[in-house]
Amino acid sequence: MDGDLSLCLIGQGIASSPSRAMQEAALRASGRQGTYDIVNANAAELPGVLHDLRSRRWHGANVTTPYKFALAAVCDELAGDAARIGAVNTITVTAHGRLLGDNTDAVGFEMALSGRRLWPLPHSRALVFGAGGAAAAVVLALSRVPVLRTTVVARRINAVRSLIDRVAAGGVDGDVAVGLWDEGYLERLVASADIVVNATSAGLADMPFSPAQLQASCTVADVRYRPRPVDLVAASLEAGRRGCDGVDMLLHQGMLSFQRWTGEQAPYTAARRALEGELGP
Repeated sequence: MDGDLSLCLIGQGIASSPSRAMQEAALRASGRQGTYDIVNANAAELPGVLHDLRSRRWHGANVTTPYKFALAAVCDELAGDAARIGAVNTITVTAHGRLLGDNTDAVGFEMALSGRRLWPLPHSRALVFGAGGAAAAVVLALSRVPVLRTTVVARRINAVRSLIDRVAAGGVDGDVAVGLWDEGYLERLVASADIVVNATSAGLADMPFSPAQLQASCTVADVRYRPRPVDLVAASLEAGRRGCDGVDMLLHQGMLSFQRWTGEQAPYTAARRALEGELGP
């Protein structure tokens, strides 16, 4: 796509998102003129945002919580991982106002952990906390290892069942089970997990386990990147476990989105520098 490129991030509670700094740095590094708006919308405002998208106010959009499922449902076409899990984090707007939905979260998660040599081995046991779009992408990524079993845990058990139904309908392979947000129930699962992923907004104090319960070889990944240091990851590292926060995932999924919009290789170095400027190294 030549010329100015107008992009945005759609979500709620995202006023302080570092994505603008990252994506605008990528635009400059690629020699493009353009902007990346933060669209902090409540549910009542979402139809207006959708109208603006179809009117090509923006050429592309990232989507974050809580709209990854809702905006997938109104896209004209879903591709790749978005079609598999029914959630989008990337929308490209065609010249005729059609919305093409994609999802770069699963690949971004894998790239982030692989880059730090934390990607689980085949037949590992995974525990994923959360039932939103990020959790669905994590479950998809882990199914490609493939892990032996993924147990998904959230406070709302119906949301977990809905997530599992979505990934099953999308043809995602693997054994995915429902878990309860209960310390007693989780004790055995936590002790045997090879990887634990927090795909919620909950911090360490609200999680139904402590890093000390994890086996020594367990990896802890958290999709959160603020506040830094991310408390669950910091506590896991202090307890001698391996871990990483969501900064690398944010970088990779964002640059994969950039490639979808431009058809070009993303300028990772400039984007990472801008992200670290916003968040700290």
